[in-house]
Amino acid sequence: MNRRGLLAGAAAIAASRAVASETLTKIEALSGDRFRAGAREFSLSDIAAPSPYDLRRAHEPYFKDAREVLETLIRDNAVTLLAEGGPDRWGVTPVVAKLAGDALTLQERVVAQGAARVDPQTDDHVLIDRLLHLEDEARKERRGLWRLDDYRVFDAANAWGAVDGFNLVEGRVEAAAERKGRVYLNFGADYREDFTVTATAGRARRWRAGGLDLLEIGALGARLRARGFVKPINGPSIELRHPKQLEALSPPRS
Repeated sequence: MNRRGLLAGAAAIAASRAVASETLTKIEALSGDRFRAGAREFSLSDIAAPSPYDLRRAHEPYFKDAREVLETLIRDNAVTLLAEGGPDRWGVTPVVAKLAGDALTLQERVVAQGAARVDPQTDDHVLIDRLLHLEDEARKERRGLWRLDDYRVFDAANAWGAVDGFNLVEGRVEAAAERKGRVYLNFGADYREDFTVTATAGRARRWRAGGLDLLEIGALGARLRARGFVKPINGPSIELRHPKQLEALSPPRS
């Protein structure tokens, strides 16, 4: 299986969402991916900018810089919401947004400047693919947060530093298994210590039907980049909730 075919199933788009068009003015940036208009708060879907909340410090590194990037983009401009879902449990509504007359979304503008990383959440895989491409360019050119060691891409062989944060981890899958309703991709010989990517068996079945077979990826020993919140569960571990959390970096072993 070639690299293109390995994750081709992840590009399938689910049923389209209802699109609500609304134009807002007098907007205040709260972070690199969140803004307020009057009493309502919105977040830019499918990206994650440095957070104003951090248990170890006043805020995550590059938070103020990322907020300034979004503030500069929206200052004195009208913002059109292209798609809107319901608010989350904190009352924040995820949206896709554009400046008037701009061909690119605000998400793309922010990621291109290195003010946020891609955090796949929605069924808009076309947008997510564009964001991943822009993120890759920003990372290679060390724009914005990519200049900081805090946001480095971790090697799967030494991923303990990624624990307790949203991070990117790269490595080659050494083994795959399904046990007790969960699929595991192990990136080392000792599953109790090495980096692992997991998904519920239900998600794995749905993704397999669309062409993304996690067990096959593991059996072929593909080199992957995984992204998500890293927890210490028998070693550093990322749970997949979206197929675009995985990227193929090289062809699998022959």
